[in-house]
Amino acid sequence: MDRRKFLTSTGVAAGALIVSPAVGMASTSNPKGKKRRMALVGTGIRGVNMFGRDLLRNYSEYVELVGLCDTNPGRLQYAAGYIGATCPTFTNLEEMIKKQKPEVLIVTTEDSVHHEVIIKGMEMGCDIITEKPLTIDEVKAQAILDAEKRTGRNIIVTFNYRYPPYRAKMKELIVSGLVGDINTVDFHWNIHHSHLMFYMQRWHGHVNKGGSLWVHKATHHFDMVNWFLDSEPEQVFAYASLDRFGKNGKYRGKNCRSCEHTAKCPYYWDITKNEHLMGLYVNNEKHDGYIRDNCVFRESIDIYERHAAVVKYKNGAMLNYSLTGDTDYDGYWIAFNGTKGRLEARIEGYPGKSFAEMIFTPIDRYTNEKPKIYRVEYTPDGHWGGDPLMKDKLFKDPNMPDPLGQQATLRDGVMSVLIGIAARKSVATGKPVDIKGLTSLEPRAKRV
Repeated sequence: MDRRKFLTSTGVAAGALIVSPAVGMASTSNPKGKKRRMALVGTGIRGVNMFGRDLLRNYSEYVELVGLCDTNPGRLQYAAGYIGATCPTFTNLEEMIKKQKPEVLIVTTEDSVHHEVIIKGMEMGCDIITEKPLTIDEVKAQAILDAEKRTGRNIIVTFNYRYPPYRAKMKELIVSGLVGDINTVDFHWNIHHSHLMFYMQRWHGHVNKGGSLWVHKATHHFDMVNWFLDSEPEQVFAYASLDRFGKNGKYRGKNCRSCEHTAKCPYYWDITKNEHLMGLYVNNEKHDGYIRDNCVFRESIDIYERHAAVVKYKNGAMLNYSLTGDTDYDGYWIAFNGTKGRLEARIEGYPGKSFAEMIFTPIDRYTNEKPKIYRVEYTPDGHWGGDPLMKDKLFKDPNMPDPLGQQATLRDGVMSVLIGIAARKSVATGKPVDIKGLTSLEPRAKRV
């Protein structure tokens, strides 16, 4: 099944309209007691685990899943059984929307086709809940902006990294003025190379599929900083490199299952021991040729392992950022340096400890004021306890209060990917890249 049959016609006219920035997000809730009709497009691991099965298990009182759609009919059939769905399944998006009439479309497809699905859904009357990243380049981002303007539909980007309780606490402390006006942010994220391996195995290893980790992974991080600073990026300068995987490897095969180097390769992984992944991917390769356990040393890999960037914000703040995949460590630390002091948080493991620790150090140490420590417990649920909080807002009660602005809009989604897109362009050109001009959105000193 190709994407043309899947969509029949996307209606994408990239860059055809110049629009003003989208602001606000109307509620997608229905009258009390009526379930909202939702459909899921993309039945990969994120779609079936985070949004499919959990939707039926935890939110069936509030949401009715009326359709599942995927270009791979075998994976679609397996996903329906795994989720426990009794709704119809479709390999054609337009057919599903016409027959099932969902109010909301949940998009969990490959990143490179997010824009096609989002635009088709809006044109056919659906509001959108989309997995991050919103899209992978500025042309596709503009096409989505144009479609939102044209159709009047609403888009929510699922930035679950805003929702863990300790991040909410950090936001509260910053909003309270604890550190004063923030001048710089230090943010360094480390991915163990055995974790990075799984990106290299999949379609994520190709820029034209996932936009590189500058977009697919770092969109989370950039959105967090945009949200914490309550400002938008103005200019980006970056470096990046690929040193361990791809063409740098000593061993090379078709995939792990058929490789003759399994005894020597440090990244050999036996997918046949995972029943779920076998049922979802391996048993359905015949339909579309997608291989889940690709060789991490295939020469076509063109994303990066090491990333470093400086981001200048419209309000004058600067972000010093790194994403390091070539390391034996999983975790991160972030620090906000302001006119009244420094707020620092460090998270080890993935997710690691049962609490997060934040340390505030006053800038004026002559008062002999000691650093203050804040600890916030969080549950072991997905993404440090953030997933259930985000999904309660999405599915249980869309009208619940959101004093910290944790639910992300289309504009938030665009601004986060534009940092990664600009970083990618900066790596290629060796020059700083302005955010203004990439799309019709002009960066604001203060988010609205």
